[in-house]
Amino acid sequence: MQFGKSNAEKDEQRSNARIEKASKKQVEASLSIDEKDVPKEAAGQSASLNSFRETIKDVLEEITSLEINTMIVGNIPMSKFDVQEFYMDISDKIAYKTEQGLQNVKESLLERSAQLKPKGASLPQQTSTSLLPKEAAAIEQYRAELTSYNQDLETYKSAEQIFNDRKNSLDPLAKEQFEREHACYSEISRQLAKLKIPKDASGKIISDAPMIRYFRKLWEFEQSVLNGERIFAQTKFHLDGDLTNKFIDDLFMPSKSRIDPKMTQLVFDLHRQGVENAQKQWSGLITTCVNLVKSLMPFRAQ
Repeated sequence: MQFGKSNAEKDEQRSNARIEKASKKQVEASLSIDEKDVPKEAAGQSASLNSFRETIKDVLEEITSLEINTMIVGNIPMSKFDVQEFYMDISDKIAYKTEQGLQNVKESLLERSAQLKPKGASLPQQTSTSLLPKEAAAIEQYRAELTSYNQDLETYKSAEQIFNDRKNSLDPLAKEQFEREHACYSEISRQLAKLKIPKDASGKIISDAPMIRYFRKLWEFEQSVLNGERIFAQTKFHLDGDLTNKFIDDLFMPSKSRIDPKMTQLVFDLHRQGVENAQKQWSGLITTCVNLVKSLMPFRAQ
């Protein structure tokens, strides 16, 4: 004869079932990940990592060769490189210190003059009656454009006069310096013409790491010309194993050279020491970059 379960036993079974169900939910919850539990900065960390990888890539592209120059200079400039200042300064020098630049400015002024003449002729004539606001605004705008044109015209005339005076100078040293500077700015102009330089709304260039490095090389080239730097010895290393050494012939022809033999030996010693130090730093930089790349391998994009 079977008897039904007591109320106490039924209550105990229902309680155990609730506990088992609750425990199951807790286990499922511990194995699942809610979207809100994912750190929000994960995406930012990924972007930062990608940016860091691109920086390492740029560095690796730049260190495939090493160049060491030994120069004797007459002046060491105190100025520091700033990409924005250099771009504005070099643009002005290309415009007013090269023959092609001056020709471009002249053509631009002629075009502006041709546009201003009909604009001035079409302006309303001032009479005893007052001008309409629209007419007064047109006259003010024309006056501003004319003032700007006249200022630019005076700047061009002054620059052209200086350019021609230096070009036709009877002083051999002054003319030689002029020709060096003209060749320098003409070459920089040619190099800049190859680039697509992005700018913001205010006209400032938007520069990334490769462009800053490229502009720095142009700045160093300009400084070497302006300060009369002369390279006496040059060594180039390449990752593929090529090694190139260049020396000016004055170092090997004491009878024809103006360089004292003792100074010649000093140049060789300084250059050799510079090559040894640069090679150590170069090797260390390559090793560091390789180790960084290895450490980033686990985080590479799948």
